[in-house]
Amino acid sequence: MLIGIISAVLLYEDFEDATFPPTGWDSTYTNYYLRWQRRTSGVVFGTASAGVATAQGYDDTGESELYTPPIPFASLDSLIFFYEFPGTLVAFASTSDTVYLQYSLDDGATWNTLWYIDSTSVIAVDTTIKVALYLGDIAGPDTIIFRWRFVDYTTATIAYNRYFNIDSITVLGTALGNLPPTVALVGTVPTCPDTADSAYVVFTASDPDGSVASATLKYSYDGTTFDDAITVNLAADTFVAAVPPRGAYGKVYYYAVAYDDAGDSTVSDLGYYIAGFKKIYEVRGLTLGDSVQVKAQVTRAFGSAVYVQDSTEPVGGVSSGMVVYSSDFSAAVDTGYLACIRGITTEYRSLFEVSPVHAFEVIDSSSVYPPVYITVADMNETYEGMLVAVRGFTWSTYPGTFAASTNYDISDSTGTGVLRISSSSTTDIDGEPAPDGVLEVWAVLGQYYSTYQLLPRYINDFSPYVEAITITPDTPVINSPATVTARVYDPDGLSDVFLHYSADTTAGYITVPADSITADSTAYFTIDSVPAGDTLYLKVEASDSRGRITYSFIQAYPTTVNVASSERPSVETYVDVLPVPGGILLRWSVPAPKVIKVYSASGRLYSVVRLNGTGSRRVSLPRGVYFLRNGKEIGRIVVR
Repeated sequence: MLIGIISAVLLYEDFEDATFPPTGWDSTYTNYYLRWQRRTSGVVFGTASAGVATAQGYDDTGESELYTPPIPFASLDSLIFFYEFPGTLVAFASTSDTVYLQYSLDDGATWNTLWYIDSTSVIAVDTTIKVALYLGDIAGPDTIIFRWRFVDYTTATIAYNRYFNIDSITVLGTALGNLPPTVALVGTVPTCPDTADSAYVVFTASDPDGSVASATLKYSYDGTTFDDAITVNLAADTFVAAVPPRGAYGKVYYYAVAYDDAGDSTVSDLGYYIAGFKKIYEVRGLTLGDSVQVKAQVTRAFGSAVYVQDSTEPVGGVSSGMVVYSSDFSAAVDTGYLACIRGITTEYRSLFEVSPVHAFEVIDSSSVYPPVYITVADMNETYEGMLVAVRGFTWSTYPGTFAASTNYDISDSTGTGVLRISSSSTTDIDGEPAPDGVLEVWAVLGQYYSTYQLLPRYINDFSPYVEAITITPDTPVINSPATVTARVYDPDGLSDVFLHYSADTTAGYITVPADSITADSTAYFTIDSVPAGDTLYLKVEASDSRGRITYSFIQAYPTTVNVASSERPSVETYVDVLPVPGGILLRWSVPAPKVIKVYSASGRLYSVVRLNGTGSRRVSLPRGVYFLRNGKEIGRIVVR
């Protein structure tokens, strides 16, 4: 396939003919398993390319060459060809493998290197790359031969294929004293068009020794048939072309061609964009190595690995999250950013990724999707790449102080799993004390080979947790007061803490705030009157300074209608004082108003409680000995 009309073509080869090597060409090799061949899969253009395997499951150490026929010339201009590494693995099997492009002016007796590529110079794979080499300085006899020489230094057997493919080889010649124009693609606006959007491709064209007579953009929806786009000269050497809406999700290929005033022409690199967007669950169903475009929200970046998500739940049992691996993308976004991303699907150590990234555009920013609540047993492919929350887990071994790049084993009622603290440069968790007890954590779910890992993003991804709920009396008495305690803790600061209680959860809960929260994170609540029913259900709600809310597991206590004499006098008028953790509980039934004063042992007045009718009240007190008076001393109380 020849893209564009080129003047003074001295050689052109697209390898579409079934004969290989093509007529007039030659190929040599030192190892049968390392040889140039006609490739009909993973091709660059059309239906075939020339390719050489870099590893093929055999000891393929050696070299192989592909030679052009002798090319006559009066004045060389340039040599253009396109190459690609199809697949998703590393480009070269060995760090020392190299492909050379060389030329000979003495029928192959001696060779000079024009260009080479090795593992250190490969900057992209699965991308069509154009190589254009200026040949105007080469002088010699009337003919020149070019060869592509692959040298494989691998000494070990490697069990996968890796092909270096070349296509559309063109050698140009021009009239003496004239240079062809130069053309370069700039980009598309928008970067990620939708299926109904026109795309505007910007490119530049100039001529070093004359002027540009015309410049046109060619576009194609299938990579084979190209049409002209309406092209306008914006200013000087800048042009813009409007590509009509594609109308359906898919690739749009394009290149620019420019003609100078002497009739010579040059084509640009081949570019592409994708019209439309696929959902992440759809992308996960495609073949690895496919070009894709998605619109998704960033849940967190860990270095160059950026986790993105486009739904609050898996769709059809397939995850709605994935990793975009790109240092440029990571540097441009933060948690909550909405962006479009275009690139190639791959897997890295079993983790699904888009890498390399060919283009991206930041669209907006907002709060992230809420996490999906899962258990440890749910840490699997269904949620890989998504923001999840695991509630009610404990450490297999308490971490003490968190360390970066460290795995910690956790467990809940469903099984055991791994929580990993990422490197100190990507999270603020390193060096922080680990919360203890029964915990909840928000994290993205990663994978490393066969191990799924919870990756918390920040120290305050560890939510408030609630444990050790107790009630006094142990058997709540219907229509009587009760005191509830719970340990409530959060590493970044508690906000509101509530108790919800009910004898019938289908009818809803009664909610009361905490009376107090002590320094050891114990919260105290008062139930004025236990509702009638066989069972009293309790749950504690805690929110942190970021508005994150955790509910405890529901606790159930059987109730009784009996009133113990130690808890309530049998007389109609009474004042009952019960010591409870962190204070006292007053319960009363009085025909006339009374005042109870609470003094410390040293005589300091701590509290004044006015009693009227029937009621109850909890009074928070530090540990110590107290005296209660209502005009006279009525008792001595020890608060523990």
